[in-house]
Amino acid sequence: MRTPSAAGSLTRRDFLVRAAAGSAALLASASLASAARGASGSAAKSAPAAKSAYDIGILEKWFFDGGDGGPLKYTPEQMAQTLDEMGLDLELTLRKQGHITPEKAPDELPIMAAALAKRNRRILWVALDTVRPDEPHWEKAIRTAKQLGVPQYRHRGFQYTPGKPLKPQIADFNRMAKEFAAANKEIGIQAVYQIHPGPRHAGSAAWDLDMILDGIDPQLFGVAMDTRHVMVEQGMAWPTAVHLLAPRTVALCVKSFKWDGDNVVDLPLGQGRVKKTIVDQVIAAHGGPLPICIHIEYFKNAAGRLAPVPFAERAGIVAAFKSDARVLRSWLGLPPA
Repeated sequence: MRTPSAAGSLTRRDFLVRAAAGSAALLASASLASAARGASGSAAKSAPAAKSAYDIGILEKWFFDGGDGGPLKYTPEQMAQTLDEMGLDLELTLRKQGHITPEKAPDELPIMAAALAKRNRRILWVALDTVRPDEPHWEKAIRTAKQLGVPQYRHRGFQYTPGKPLKPQIADFNRMAKEFAAANKEIGIQAVYQIHPGPRHAGSAAWDLDMILDGIDPQLFGVAMDTRHVMVEQGMAWPTAVHLLAPRTVALCVKSFKWDGDNVVDLPLGQGRVKKTIVDQVIAAHGGPLPICIHIEYFKNAAGRLAPVPFAERAGIVAAFKSDARVLRSWLGLPPA
């Protein structure tokens, strides 16, 4: 994988500096004020300060189909009503095949945010499919998100090329991650890297994710620890992975599973191998509350597939998220929503 040239990177950053100067008032956010200080010192010293409350959201892939031009997509008002029924906030897919496509973010993202605000709900973070810093539209999309008060976006994650040495690939990923961090510093937003399972997913081994983000302030680019994925990949050694990545962990994704032979079977939260223990350890290692997103993989249609749910038929998926949220809140010592 090739990184952008030095000349191209400088041009992009120069543009960001000029644009940021013209919209500084819109980009101010107390929750990420420390991000403007940049990377200095070790990751442990720059880990985010503990917050006094938990922000809890959902990954919303059930509420659209195919993004731009898809046959099913909840309107902002429908999305707001659905979240209100759950009592949860939103991890919005801002992807080429997402609920909102990146190039349409300046027009559509404010409409979504306004509709949610009317129901006292908000966008917790946005999930991008961007991998490389030289891809189009992502900077425009996250700048819009930042203007609307969204503090984080999720990077898609790097993938290894099979058959090639890993260390040179990791070094290449580190260079690109630093490009993202430089843009994040100028915009005033934080990227998160979610752990995913599988041999091609860079970061699944935990030690390689620490190398990918080496030298980068977690306030600019941190880790979204995923309870299911880290336990699938690390087995009994998951506490070591949590400990290794604790200084970089700035968000948490929760879901559960069980083993059926060599196969992973997804289950509701509170069932299977993901228990209160891992959530407690992630929070303790982080040093306090952090944003949490509930991901559901077990809710499938009659054909056994993950599929979008029409608005009129949403009762089942709403109940599933509410059930997982009840379990999570009980683990966190929070009252029911």
